[in-house]
Amino acid sequence: MDAASGHALRYHRRMPGAARLAAVVATLACAIAAARADDATPVSLEAGQALNLCRAGLVACPASASLCDDPKVARVENGPDGAELKAGSPGTTLCSVLGPGRAFRRVLRVTVTAPAAKPR
Repeated sequence: MDAASGHALRYHRRMPGAARLAAVVATLACAIAAARADDATPVSLEAGQALNLCRAGLVACPASASLCDDPKVARVENGPDGAELKAGSPGTTLCSVLGPGRAFRRVLRVTVTAPAAKPR
């Protein structure tokens, strides 16, 4: 055992129980936050709707590339004001959009529902 690890072991033994518990809780909170940062952002649209991803603040613009797993459900197209998410048929798919210079990637979980019935 080297001097550095021996010092850490002695410090750990002297650390009060409450401080040890606080350190464990803080470590777990950081791990959970990091896992959530990788989750897909949920987006819900009705079939036929379009959402400007730049104006909605969902992606860094200008978007350099995009891909949806199921283009029948949703697709990303270049609109006059930036990237637009267009809903096709009902279902759920994942879409990935790369920001400027391919530096930032945002994953969207897109849920498309059937259009609401118009009141008579």
